[in-house]
Amino acid sequence: MRHLVLLVLVPLVLTGCGSGAADDAAPADGPAQIFAAVLRRYLTTPEESSFGYGFANIYVLNRTDGRAGEPLGTPAGIGTSISEQDQRTIVEALRDLGTVTFVGSEDEVFEYIEGCAQVRDGGILMTLGDPVGDGTRVEVAVSGFVACLGATWLTYVVVRDGSDWRVTGTTGPIAVA
Repeated sequence: MRHLVLLVLVPLVLTGCGSGAADDAAPADGPAQIFAAVLRRYLTTPEESSFGYGFANIYVLNRTDGRAGEPLGTPAGIGTSISEQDQRTIVEALRDLGTVTFVGSEDEVFEYIEGCAQVRDGGILMTLGDPVGDGTRVEVAVSGFVACLGATWLTYVVVRDGSDWRVTGTTGPIAVA
């Protein structure tokens, strides 16, 4: 029994060792690379996202949401926070697409015109779901919201391609408003 306890504790103790610099590096298999691949695909593929133009302002919720791939009428499915390091990695990976800003809620970017919510400054609000799958293939729900009649919900299939993650297509229903 004593050996079993040591086998459990040693990896836990060793995980905490090391310099702070190693902790700042995004892991190769972390969610930041998956999320960056999903956001890039969505924002650059009009036939999937229903938006045929770029956005100068890209707002991304700073947490995942289990309802990201589902249209209105579903209960909130709040997921996990996207770490500050992952946020920085995503911003850097997408800097050629526009200004990416992480926000804490929809209220930070919505403005209402004649009762219709729309994203301020001609932007888009992106919501991501948690990656579901294994170390080589995951599915990630995503939604993009521009205005009352300008939103898309879908789920991407993302596969590991060497050390990178690549979106190969969609799965399940796609909803457009």
